[in-house]
Amino acid sequence: MIENPQPSCLPFLLLALPGIGFAAYAVNKFLFPNDDRPLCTVGAIGLVLALLPTHLLALATGSLNLGLAGAWIGIGAGGYAWLGCHWQKFPPRIRGGSELGYRLGVAALATLPIVLPTILLNFHDETYFGGHQAIIAHLQNGSYPPRYLYEPSLPLRYHYGFDLAAAIVTGLLRIRIDQAIDILTLALWPTMFLLLWRVGEHVGGRRAGLLVALAVSFSTGLCPTCTVNGLKTNPPFVSYFFQHPWGLGIVIFCLLVLQRAALDRTDNQVWRVGALVCSLLLLSLAQSVLFVVTVIAFGLADFWKFVRSGSRTAVTVLFGLAAAVLGTKLIGGFFDSASYHSAGGVLGTGFYLREYPGNNAVLEQIEWNLLSFGLPLVLGVLGLCRAHRERVLLAGLAGTSLIAVNGLRYGYSWDITKFAAVTSIALAIGTGIFLAGLLDWALTSVRRLIFGALAIAVAGLGVVYPFYFLLAISPKHRPAFSMQMIRPYISKQYPVDVDSARAVNFLRTHMQPAEVLYVGVKNSEPYAIWGGLPTQSSVYPADTADDDVYGLGTGKFAARMDLSRISGDWFDRLSAEHVSWLVTEPDDVAVMTALHNEEGRHRAALVAEYGTVSVFYIAPVKGDNLSPPATGQNRPTSDER
Repeated sequence: MIENPQPSCLPFLLLALPGIGFAAYAVNKFLFPNDDRPLCTVGAIGLVLALLPTHLLALATGSLNLGLAGAWIGIGAGGYAWLGCHWQKFPPRIRGGSELGYRLGVAALATLPIVLPTILLNFHDETYFGGHQAIIAHLQNGSYPPRYLYEPSLPLRYHYGFDLAAAIVTGLLRIRIDQAIDILTLALWPTMFLLLWRVGEHVGGRRAGLLVALAVSFSTGLCPTCTVNGLKTNPPFVSYFFQHPWGLGIVIFCLLVLQRAALDRTDNQVWRVGALVCSLLLLSLAQSVLFVVTVIAFGLADFWKFVRSGSRTAVTVLFGLAAAVLGTKLIGGFFDSASYHSAGGVLGTGFYLREYPGNNAVLEQIEWNLLSFGLPLVLGVLGLCRAHRERVLLAGLAGTSLIAVNGLRYGYSWDITKFAAVTSIALAIGTGIFLAGLLDWALTSVRRLIFGALAIAVAGLGVVYPFYFLLAISPKHRPAFSMQMIRPYISKQYPVDVDSARAVNFLRTHMQPAEVLYVGVKNSEPYAIWGGLPTQSSVYPADTADDDVYGLGTGKFAARMDLSRISGDWFDRLSAEHVSWLVTEPDDVAVMTALHNEEGRHRAALVAEYGTVSVFYIAPVKGDNLSPPATGQNRPTSDER
């Protein structure tokens, strides 16, 4: 079986988990006033404490294992120390216990629609080259920060906060990658729902809380599966949730809204703004689009607050936002300052101004908006106008993201529509507020029917949408790179033969982080996905199919794709693409022929053999030492051959 290379002692860190929970409770008590302190924020604060220090310490040490151990032991010890000083007041007396039970029950019911799809399918880009399973497996290999698997000399420019959390779960529980993704997904959904409930109460009053949570979770446009002029309409938020950065991102976003709202009601605002900055930094690592729009919306809201009232709190928050933006350049993720090639467009970001050559193009874009956002486009705006608080903030979220999705395009993928996801969140919040106000109007049977019809029109399709995914389930044998569930589910094993699994285990402990492996595409799933190894095929192509999604160049993409052509200069082309390792199986006839000719005998050395699977090290230049760096003595023993 493919073994987890994370240290076997990591499960002992589960002992630190209650301490992290106590620390989160203490921070929650510090951030929120006594008379209005939510419990739902404790879990979100726990995520910040568990992930952000781990990431920073791992960056400093270059090792995820050291970062995880150091951060969790430190935070956990601090939580236990706090408990030791406050044990007489713990556990706290919870006011409104029946209300809490009601909310937990509703959150559990709201989670039911996503349970079967989560377990039975591996969604979207989980199982593709460079997808979430590959990133998590790559993190399991230990070096940090993770590398871009297409060009592993570069750090990964991506919001990999969810993948970091999943890698931690695999290390603590010793489970498969897909199982860790499912556990996090099913834990984050009710956490998000309860936080949205609280956010809804904050912006729209007590009656709006549940309706806001339901609207954000399940609202849809008029046609979530249509295409307008080649551009797919915006899918419902529940679909985005399965693009896992949103699962973590929306939880941290809700925490940020509540943190910012509490600033005016508490003292020691500098420390509390510092906590706000920490949450923003984790949001940048969790969901970059949501981070960008949140920073802009917070900035607009606090600037307006300062203009109107001269609020010192608003000034402190603005400085905190500036600190968070600068911090993102230091902590990596999507805003990593590494030397990526310019992707063209605005400031080399790959974004271009959207052009509308005529009236038809404008009408098509209007049609796209109507189909994508549907009824919330009207009800949401009306609801935002009726919000009790945070009108400027919510208008900033909706307006900024709507301008971005209609005024910009991304040159390499359809990801510009992720700004539309932020629009849909803001409009759904407004829709929940509008429906809450409509409750006071719905006093007769006819009016209640109208209210019910509007509620079903807004969220009915979204409740059913997760079950639509179940149509993709196939009882047949699972093909490679498939979204089908790995069977059997309750197992630690991946569907891979013993010889390939042993080769994966060997390479995970012998390959250097910046090295690339060549393996036949049809045999590469165990290596590229469950082993997290950079392979010649580890690229998510751009929509143009001639480049990668970061725009590293069509020449590089063509050279990488051309590696499948075996010719006299094949080894030179492998070296030019930093391919240092090669795996062969019996059906790799052309590769085996190249290895046995004169050039192959001088350029490649057999370093491990497992049944029918052979592992070779490739010298960068003809005549170089054929021993792999730091692995020259690690030849396989007779029982490995």
